[in-house]
Amino acid sequence: MNKSLRSTLISLPIILLGTFSLLYFGALSPNTIPSWFSDPWIRDPFVDGKLKYQVVTFGIALLILGLIFFLKPIQARQFYKLGNLNALAKPIRWLDIKSTDRWGKVGTTFAVIVSLATGAFIYFNLVRGLSFGTEIFRVMPYILILSGMNSFTEEAITRLSVIVALDGLLSRPMIYLISALIFGIPHLFGIPGGFLGSLMAGFLGWLLAKSIAETEGIFWAWFIHFLQDVIIFGGLFLVNLIH
Repeated sequence: MNKSLRSTLISLPIILLGTFSLLYFGALSPNTIPSWFSDPWIRDPFVDGKLKYQVVTFGIALLILGLIFFLKPIQARQFYKLGNLNALAKPIRWLDIKSTDRWGKVGTTFAVIVSLATGAFIYFNLVRGLSFGTEIFRVMPYILILSGMNSFTEEAITRLSVIVALDGLLSRPMIYLISALIFGIPHLFGIPGGFLGSLMAGFLGWLLAKSIAETEGIFWAWFIHFLQDVIIFGGLFLVNLIH
């Protein structure tokens, strides 16, 4: 067994364990994390719970990135960066991505399209009928902080680490599919959840894996994911804090 294959076989259980930790702390046993952020610093249990989850899983993500870097240093140096934001995109006919398209255009286009789809899902399934005023601006800093942390954590564990571990050993379309499954299946229990939410998350996982591989960096994957999390956390805050 060559060194690269051995490193990959060690990396995959680490990635799967990290993915399970997101599900465990977020959906299966959120009260496992001690109440580190208690009164008087944060007075609302909803915010307290979300911040606890983000701090713990952000630490897990950094640990996994460090372990993967140790195991696959050459590949990690290739992808552990923002990347070429305007790199050529590989054509996908059914998505109307042409051979001349660049990720500056593709990333911007899908940031808008996916955000509209996420916004519609959250509106019809979570916040339809609710009203709000200036309260949303009071909680916006929390929404942005949580969205930034969550999007980085999930991209690091379910996308960036997967590509670094598997690139050169499997075809890139296969890597994109694996990342889609790793990201989509846990969303059966998340938000957006259920079968439709899982399909949406799986597609997003596939698209964002493609962006990391082709730009050799995390920027578009993180940015598009961040926008979705702003919409999702915004809906959750409307339901749990404002109403």
